[in-house]
Amino acid sequence: MVQPVIDAVVDTLIDSGVEYTFGVPGGGALFLYGPLYNKRDRITSVLARQEGAAACMADAYGRITGKPAAVIAQGAWAGSNAAFGILEAYMAGSPMIIIADTSDYGGLAQYGPWQNGTGEYGGFDLPAMMRAMTKYTTVATTPGELVHGIQLAARHAVTGRPGPACVLARMNLFGMSLDTETTTPRLYPAAQRSIPSAPCVSEEDARRAAEMLAGAECPVMIAGRGVHASKAYDELRALAELFALPVVTSYMGKSAIAETHELALGTMGGVGQAAANEYIAKADCILAVGTGLSPENTRMLAPGFIDPGRQRLIHIDIEALNAGWTYPAALAVASDAKKAIAAILGVARGMKLSMDRSARIAAISETRARTCFFACDAFCSDAAPIAPERVVKELNDAVDENTVICLDAGNNRQWFAKHFMSKAPGQIIAPGGAGGVGWSPPAALAAQMLLEKRNVVGVSGDGGMVMMLHCLETAAQYRVPVTYVVLNNSVLGNIRDFQGQDCRYCTEYQTPDIAAHAKASGLRAFRVADPSELSGTLREALECGEPSLVDIITEPEAHFKLMC
Repeated sequence: MVQPVIDAVVDTLIDSGVEYTFGVPGGGALFLYGPLYNKRDRITSVLARQEGAAACMADAYGRITGKPAAVIAQGAWAGSNAAFGILEAYMAGSPMIIIADTSDYGGLAQYGPWQNGTGEYGGFDLPAMMRAMTKYTTVATTPGELVHGIQLAARHAVTGRPGPACVLARMNLFGMSLDTETTTPRLYPAAQRSIPSAPCVSEEDARRAAEMLAGAECPVMIAGRGVHASKAYDELRALAELFALPVVTSYMGKSAIAETHELALGTMGGVGQAAANEYIAKADCILAVGTGLSPENTRMLAPGFIDPGRQRLIHIDIEALNAGWTYPAALAVASDAKKAIAAILGVARGMKLSMDRSARIAAISETRARTCFFACDAFCSDAAPIAPERVVKELNDAVDENTVICLDAGNNRQWFAKHFMSKAPGQIIAPGGAGGVGWSPPAALAAQMLLEKRNVVGVSGDGGMVMMLHCLETAAQYRVPVTYVVLNNSVLGNIRDFQGQDCRYCTEYQTPDIAAHAKASGLRAFRVADPSELSGTLREALECGEPSLVDIITEPEAHFKLMC
């Protein structure tokens, strides 16, 4: 069948299971929006206000669904503005498809470099830029290569460790036609193209892991973002309960287990709980699943925190290079988290286990209580400006287990990583791979679009929200009932903490009236300076059923001390 390439591209996206696109029309890619509109009953296109926001929205979509959304944008800005969200998805292992042109106007790459991204004749090398932050990037020079490239991108995005995949097209292709029946290589429908199964632990390795856990006096489990990616929540909880195994999480793994569970010890590392770090340091066997054990999560690689000389490490990650990479492992396995935990659980259930579960649980409970787990004096502070810990407490009390929290980079995510007690698995969605400020506003917007029956709260500092104020307009346009909570302290708090008391510069804002911006954009907006008003205001925002924002004036000198 002969059809315009732009129609074939949209049909291929739909056939590949893509249900959402996020983008900003421009360049050759803008011609895709006509066919997208014509197929709006099968694929939803969301107009962002900036390419970086579009990519962050696609990243959040991938984390929640495990499927790729498409980012569609002009090439020059796909490689620059959108890099924010693409890089975060790459570092976090989130599936995504990027479709863009190479900005070669007239299809002449050899002419002057005005927006020319082919890398020829002095133009910038867009393919190299995209290859640096994607699993797969191809440059299409024919209609067949464009459509086939999208098929391959959809496959790469979800195979093995998920991630972004990119198709760049010479601009003249968007005006061409394609015979889908005769083009080479043949274009087979998705139903005939199976996705390879995720890697799985062998029966032998599952047995070795179960035996090591059974033989340990003080084992502990570390759960990373891979648990979220594979939705291994039930398996993780069952394994923990079988062994009375305390569970800590990486920062991006937060809420892999509900932190109300008696075996949950919270996040580890520099932004973590003392209880979590204490148990890791004294463990004789560590089961790490779905985490690369990065410096942030291991107290900046502090000597003795994880010590293979006295601890047996079982390290499981879908990426083979991560397993046993940071620390030597007694058992290193490349496997999907859900499959690995299920396999270990299956073996362990057939074993005669001799540990004293009651004694272990009692010891864990004692540690939680002794270390003031998820508690500090500032939780109840009536000071104004408001203590960040008080904000965490009030939001913790205001939300239920069906609420999803999207965090941002900066001190706001550290307060919440340490002090917020998740009530359900998967309640927290956190950036961290790239650590870009401003991720939460677009990510929360996309999350709320998908999770229509749940409340979504986007938490950010004033720095992150100011960078992404245009997301408020998008929320209003689409009537997305997301709730934004902004810790507004007029400073880049995390940067000030690193600068120290005697050397502070380029970190202070004039106090932005973010509530006024939100109201002007069409949101229900609140500004809170009195801590006694926090509880009622947060609940009103959450229950109003429309896009809302709570602008909270917080203490600018509040200091988050990393556990180093």
